[in-house]
Amino acid sequence: MIRKLIFFFPLQLLLVNLKRNHLLLLLWLILFGFVSNSIAGKYGIHYLFLAPEYLNTVSIWSYSIVGFAIGGFVMTFNISSYIINSKRFPFIAALKRPFLKFCINNSLLPLIFITYYVFQVIHFHIENENSTFLEITAYVFSFLIGYVINIIASLTYFLSTNKNIFKKFGISASLDIDKPINSLFTKQESIYNILKRKNKWHVEIYLHSPFIIKPARNIMHYDKKMLKSIISQNHLNASFFELIIFISLIVLGLFSENPIFIIPAGASIILFFTIVFILMSAFYTWLKGWTTIAFISLFILFNSLSKNEKFTYDNMAYGLNYISEKADYSILSLNKLRNNKENLKNDKTNSIKILDNWKRKFTTKKKPKIIFINCSGGGSRAMLWTFQILRTSDSLTNGMLFKQAHLITGSSGGMIGASYFRELYLQKEAIKHSIYSKKYLDNVSKDLLNPIAFNIATNDFFFRFKKYHDGNYTYTKDRGYAFERQLLLNTNVILNKRLRDYVQPEFESKIPMLILSPTVINDGRRMLISPQPISYLISNSTSQKINNQAIIENFEFTRLFEKQDAANLKSASALRMSATFPIIMPRVSLPTTPQITVMDAGMRDNFGKLTTYKYIDTFKEWIDNNTSGVIIITIRDKQKHLLVKENSISSITETFLSPVGSLYKNLFPIQDYNSEEMLNYLGNDFKQSIDIIDFELNNNKNEISLSWHLTTKEKEKVLNSISSKKSQESLKKLKNLLNQ
Repeated sequence: MIRKLIFFFPLQLLLVNLKRNHLLLLLWLILFGFVSNSIAGKYGIHYLFLAPEYLNTVSIWSYSIVGFAIGGFVMTFNISSYIINSKRFPFIAALKRPFLKFCINNSLLPLIFITYYVFQVIHFHIENENSTFLEITAYVFSFLIGYVINIIASLTYFLSTNKNIFKKFGISASLDIDKPINSLFTKQESIYNILKRKNKWHVEIYLHSPFIIKPARNIMHYDKKMLKSIISQNHLNASFFELIIFISLIVLGLFSENPIFIIPAGASIILFFTIVFILMSAFYTWLKGWTTIAFISLFILFNSLSKNEKFTYDNMAYGLNYISEKADYSILSLNKLRNNKENLKNDKTNSIKILDNWKRKFTTKKKPKIIFINCSGGGSRAMLWTFQILRTSDSLTNGMLFKQAHLITGSSGGMIGASYFRELYLQKEAIKHSIYSKKYLDNVSKDLLNPIAFNIATNDFFFRFKKYHDGNYTYTKDRGYAFERQLLLNTNVILNKRLRDYVQPEFESKIPMLILSPTVINDGRRMLISPQPISYLISNSTSQKINNQAIIENFEFTRLFEKQDAANLKSASALRMSATFPIIMPRVSLPTTPQITVMDAGMRDNFGKLTTYKYIDTFKEWIDNNTSGVIIITIRDKQKHLLVKENSISSITETFLSPVGSLYKNLFPIQDYNSEEMLNYLGNDFKQSIDIIDFELNNNKNEISLSWHLTTKEKEKVLNSISSKKSQESLKKLKNLLNQ
């Protein structure tokens, strides 16, 4: 019995993959890691598989699409295994329907995954979604139906095209007596001697069907050339099938702007893995044992070519002119912008006028408090939480919050949520619903990740030949374009504006000023994006007693790119530049010499406090004379006062990597420490009070993922955080301050 188990074909296939086909298994391990929440759990990747969304809802359709995608992944895995491993098991060429038999025997790993996935889906819905038994059953059956449809369709193709030795060479199956490799009544070769062999893998029994076991056929009496020709012919059919899948994915990418074709993000990830399987097996078909060398060589080649402008795809900020002369990004050029005294004088005068317009909104003799809003980054959770705070606070204060708000700064998702509410506030007379309507909460919490993942799988890693035309300018479509397009669709296209469209509303103080500050990857500087001229935020007004050549820390977007049509920049592109999280979103290249790229503002200033404090310090005299104090509202996607964690025993790897890991983990707390110190210095020169009000998202255990996708349960946790004790205390404090 032990002998039969050891030389059982399904087990031998698993062992050969463990020994020789590590890339095949690596993709399976990553998939298991995603589903089990072991890989990228912090970013909510497991939710994309366990609670997939299609057309913005979790449904039987979303699960059936994921099931269909996994079916394609499994079939491609079978094809890749067949192409790579069939030569090691030549007896399968003598079987009827050889590829079908191979798939049945190669199903051990897929079966384990399918079982585990179904278990995880059931557990997820019971623990997180409170789904009913009927709903869970419908989801599981939809997944299995989608999976089975793909498997049946694929096998139908192979059964109609693949041939076995009987069919191809006219050998009568009835005359070919089943000659098992070993018989229970004959002398058997020892297991030790079999395992010592170097030329082939040994099989004694195999699965003839899912529930029938048969002995492996003795093939010694067949011509080896005949057997090889059968396997080669099946390889050719398998390669043709993979080519069809590859072309289908490319074609599917052409229709990525149609919501019907934007499949669940989890399915998109599986499609990408499927393509990797396809490429690997295609390489092996032609190169055999040289496949690994070829992969390494191609990687080195592509890595080298990526440094050449002709072979790279730069993501662009839509609205900017990349055709004309490039902006000079040099110390000399930045110094000229910073040290321009005329610009500094005019810009301060312009901002004083904005402050005066802000003051005219208040008709009573009582001096109002001026409000500054700082929004943290954090993907969709920060976007929804920021919108919820602004919506609730403005409603409870009878509109006084946004009436008294003067400046909004921050990063990533928080700034998107704030921008959406600001635009609704600007258009409140024209839109049908109240700006506090739940409809807008639903809009801001809609999925943004599916189109990104779909474009990665079907476009960004292959041929980016689709173009986007904006006026006289043309750009290449990629996942950055997909993100902006979906953001506009989710918000009813009201954010489809240019930077210049906000000049007058901000100047008249109809809405608060909004300053974005993406980080320059090249040197870590902050690029300040505002429709208003704000050179005073990049100048260094130090004491006359200090003699120092100050570092250039910031620069103005509109002035550096004035000749590149900076005012034409699309608002959605500006928001995206401030929310460019690595890998998920493409970094944005700008038309400069040398070329610079920008990414998430949170890398330097997650709350925008550097901008806020600099602005307050610049106009402190006006603020002291015209207001009764400053209120700084900080909207956080996590708690402010972090608990001290126990220093558990670390492994050798953890000890080695801890300095780097600690730096990344404590990036935002370090920013908090620095900003608190800056606030202390700022308060020394003020006559009026500065009140800090923190709104903290109840996410102490990181249950809410850092992602552009939120599950139903995560949305509930974000929205319900407004009812927490801390949030209610902050709301009460805000109301009291505004009533003083």
